[in-house]
Amino acid sequence: MFTVGIDLGTTASVISYVTNGLPQVVKIGGNSTVPSVVNYSDSAPIVGREAVYKYESDNTIFSVKRFMGKEKLFCDRNASEVSSDILSYLKTNAERILNHPIDAAVITVPAHFSDAQRTATKSAASIAGIKVLRLINEPTAAAIAFGLDKQKKGLFAIYDFGGGTFDFSILRLEDGIFQVLSTGGSNQLGGDDIDHEILQENIKRFNLESLSNQQNIACKLVAKSLKEKLGESLSITKKVIVNGKTYQFSLTKEELQQYTKSPISTSLEIVTQALEDAGISIEDLDGVVLVGGTTKLPLIKDAVSNFFRTKIYDDLNPEEVVSLGAALQAHAIAEKNHNLLLIDVVPLSLGIETFGGGVDKIIHRNTPIPIKERREYTTYQDNQNGIKFRVVQGERPIAVECQTLADFELTGIPAMPAGRPRVIVDFSVDINGILNVTATEKNTGIKQSVTANANSEISQDKMLKILETAYRSREQDEAFAKQIALQTESERSLRFWNSIVEELPQSIRDSVLNKMKRFEETLHSQDFDNAITEKHELEDIFGKYLDEIINNHLSGKKLSDIRR
Repeated sequence: MFTVGIDLGTTASVISYVTNGLPQVVKIGGNSTVPSVVNYSDSAPIVGREAVYKYESDNTIFSVKRFMGKEKLFCDRNASEVSSDILSYLKTNAERILNHPIDAAVITVPAHFSDAQRTATKSAASIAGIKVLRLINEPTAAAIAFGLDKQKKGLFAIYDFGGGTFDFSILRLEDGIFQVLSTGGSNQLGGDDIDHEILQENIKRFNLESLSNQQNIACKLVAKSLKEKLGESLSITKKVIVNGKTYQFSLTKEELQQYTKSPISTSLEIVTQALEDAGISIEDLDGVVLVGGTTKLPLIKDAVSNFFRTKIYDDLNPEEVVSLGAALQAHAIAEKNHNLLLIDVVPLSLGIETFGGGVDKIIHRNTPIPIKERREYTTYQDNQNGIKFRVVQGERPIAVECQTLADFELTGIPAMPAGRPRVIVDFSVDINGILNVTATEKNTGIKQSVTANANSEISQDKMLKILETAYRSREQDEAFAKQIALQTESERSLRFWNSIVEELPQSIRDSVLNKMKRFEETLHSQDFDNAITEKHELEDIFGKYLDEIINNHLSGKKLSDIRR
C-alpha cells in the first residue's frame, strides 16, 4: 500500500511520503508548499499558484479551512467541496511526480477541530477520491516528525505560528501515545499581522493612502518579502511599482522588533492560559516544537527560547513538519496492517465511465462495507441538458474492459455554459453488497437513481480471471490512463499559458510560442512520450517566471515591460 501524509493548511498545503524509512515532501512545481487557493473561473478548478494569479477574481477562494463544517458557500460550493479540489490537486500531481498511484492518506487537522469539522475534512478527502487511513491532530503530527513518539514519556508544547493563525498545544506522551492536555489559539493572529504593520509604515512614509485593492495586495507581498529576507541584517529595501512610479519599501531590524512585539506578546498570553488549563508549569515541559512559517523569524525563535527555557525543536522546515509527521504515521499504519485479511468488502472496484473512455474509480476493491463515496461531474458542451452515466465494475482503467452494472441519464439540466452545472454522484454500498447510485444537479435539485448488485454475480473464478487480466494488462492500461490525463491536463495548461505568455520577457517570448505550437501539434499526433517531455519543458519555463508575473501583475506591471 502506497500512502502519503497531507497537511491541508489554511494558507498552504503540503503532501509527503516515506521512502527508505525517511519522510520526503513532494515538490509540486519546484515548491514544497501549494497555496490553499482555488479559482472557479474556468470549466475546471484552478488550484495553487495559478489560482493566486487570479486573485482579483470574485471566483478565487482563500483560507477556506476556517469554514470547514459550516454552511457558508463559495461559488455555490461548501468548504468541503473547495477543499476537495485542493486535495485532488495534491494527489494528482504527487502521483504524476512519484509515478505511483496513491492508495491512502493520513490527513492532519487542528487539535481543536470539532466533530463537524473533522467530518467535513473526511468528506473533502472522499470527494477527491482519497481513502483516509486516519485524521490526526497537527501538533501530534509535528511531534512524530521530530521522533518524539519514540521516547518513553514526556511533556511537549507545540508552538504553531502560521501566516494567518496561531495554535498552541500541550501533549503528554506515554508509551508512544500522545494525549492533548490543552489547546489555545487565535484565527486572527499570524505573520499577516506583522506584514500589515510593515505595509502601513511604508504607505505612511510615501503618502500612498489611496491604493486600490489590487495595489494593496501587491504592496503587501513586498512587505512580506522584506520580513522574510531581513534575517540578521540591520536593514533591507525592495522596490514596488504603484501607478507607474517606483518606491523603495524598507524595513530595519529595529522596526521588525517593534512590529513583532505585540503578536509575540499575544501568543505568549495564549501559551500561559494553555499551561494553566493543563495544570502544568513551564519547568515541566521537556521541549517545544516550532511549527509554521512565521517561526523562521529569528526574533520569534529568540522570544520562544527565552520564554520556555527548554529544548527547542526547530531543525526541520516548520512549513513541512506537519506533513512529514503525517507521512510517517501513514507509513506506520500501512506497515502494521498490510497482512490483514479483509472480509465484507467490495470485491472489485466500482466507478463511472469518464470522457475519453476511461474509468473514474469511486469505490476501490477491498474497501470494507458499508461504504459511501461521492464525486462531482459537469458538462463538456455549452447548453448540454443531460449527462449519461455508465456504472462499471472492474480493475481496468478502460471502461470497455470492465463490466457494466447500469446505465442511466440525468436529464432536465438547464441550458448553461460548459462546466457550470454541478452534478453530484453518490455511490453507496450497503452491508449486503447492494450498490445505489444517485446523481443530483445541485443548482436545480433534479435527481436520478439506479440500483445494482455489486457482488452477487461474481464467482471466485471470474474474479480471479478479472484480476489476472488486469495484472497482465497493467502496462498498457497505465499508458492509456496517462494519455487521457495528459490530454485533459494539457488542454487546461495551454489555455493558462496562452493567457500569460504575453507577460514573459520579450527575449524568450517567440521561442516559447513556438514551443507551445509544437507541443500542441505533438499532442494532436498522439506522440505522447514527446508530448510529456515538451510539456515539462514548458512547465519549467513558465514556473520560473510565474511568481514574478503574479507579483508584477498585481502591481499593474507586466514582466515583459520591466525586463525590456
